[in-house]
Amino acid sequence: MNGPYLVVDSPRISCVTEPAQVVTQVVVRGRWDDRLRQETARVMRACVAEAPALLLIDLVGLTDPAGDSASTWRTVAQYAAEAGPPISVVVCAAGPAVRQRMSGLSGEHAVELADTVDAALAARPALDGGVHPQHMGLPAHPGASALARTMVTDACQAFRVAHLVHPARLIVSELVANAVQHTGTDMDVRVSLRGALLHLAVQDRSRHLPQMLDIDPRDREPLQAQGWGLRMVAATAAAWGAVPCLDGKVVWATLGTAAAVAS
Repeated sequence: MNGPYLVVDSPRISCVTEPAQVVTQVVVRGRWDDRLRQETARVMRACVAEAPALLLIDLVGLTDPAGDSASTWRTVAQYAAEAGPPISVVVCAAGPAVRQRMSGLSGEHAVELADTVDAALAARPALDGGVHPQHMGLPAHPGASALARTMVTDACQAFRVAHLVHPARLIVSELVANAVQHTGTDMDVRVSLRGALLHLAVQDRSRHLPQMLDIDPRDREPLQAQGWGLRMVAATAAAWGAVPCLDGKVVWATLGTAAAVAS
C-alpha cells in the first residue's frame, strides 16, 4: 500500500500548487541547517511525485551565507529531470553564495536560475506542460461522485487509456466522496495525461488534509466502516497525496499508462 505524499506548511517551508497551470511553488525561508535540509527534501519528494510541469523554488527568505543549500537544489533538479514526465525546476532569488556554489557543481543536469518567481513565470508564457487537462466543477452533493466517474470514463477514452477506466473511476469516486463528506465545499475535478501518468485531482476549499483512518479489526461490518476509501486509493494508485493551493487543497492520485495504445 502506498503511503501518501502529504505537504504540510511549516514556519520555514510553504507550498502552493496551481492545478490549472500545472505549477507548484515552494518557499523556503530561515537559516539553512540540517533540519531545514531534511524538511525540504521531504516536501520536494512530495512535489515531484505530484508531477507538475514546473517546480519553482523561492529562496528570497533563505539565509545561507555559505551556500550550503546548493547541493540540495541540484539534487532536486536532477531528481525532477529523471521523473516521468520530466519536471522543470527553477531556483528563484538565490543568494550570491548559493549561485556561486551551484555554478561550480558538475553533472548532467544544470540548475536553472531566475531573479524572481515572476521572472521565472514570465519566461514561460505558453506553459501548459502538455498535460491535456479535462476539468469539471462540482457541488458538494451526494451525486457528485457519479458525475465525476462519467467524466473520468470520457477522459480515459479521449486519452486512449481505456484500460485505466476502472481504477480511475474508483479513485476519483473515493476522492470526490471524501471531499463531499469531510469538507462540504464546491470542488474541481481534473483529469490530465502527464507523460506516462494519468493524473487525477480533486480540489476543494478546505485546508484540512485527508487522513487514512485505522480500521477496527473488531468491526462486524468492516466494509461499511470509515477509512476504507483512502486505503483503496492507496492500493490502486501509483502514488497519491495532497498539496495546498491558493484556495484550499488538491488531493491527487496517479496511474501509470504503460499499457496504453500507441497513437
